[in-house]
Amino acid sequence: DGCFGIIAEQSVKIQPVKLKVSAGQANYIRDLKMHESQEEIERNEEYSIFTFNLRPEFDFQQELLWNGEDIEVLEPIWLRKEIAGKIKRMWNKYKEDK
Repeated sequence: DGCFGIIAEQSVKIQPVKLKVSAGQANYIRDLKMHESQEEIERNEEYSIFTFNLRPEFDFQQELLWNGEDIEVLEPIWLRKEIAGKIKRMWNKYKEDK
């Protein structure tokens, strides 16, 4: 059903997601798959590229944010922008010039 986590948001369609993952975190993701559709399509000393076919809803987005700088969303662009927006809003809460 393409779901990730406990929230099954049917309004978000199943779609391909491509992530760039740091080499250290890629080892973890290889050992403990994030999702059943996970495939590693590229691997080198610095990073790996993983693809997924799932609903990139709230729980999945939280997992991406939890991984911090070790994961970069490459596709889809709307998800990349969504994560970037959340990071910007977080930064605005923590920046020193408050």
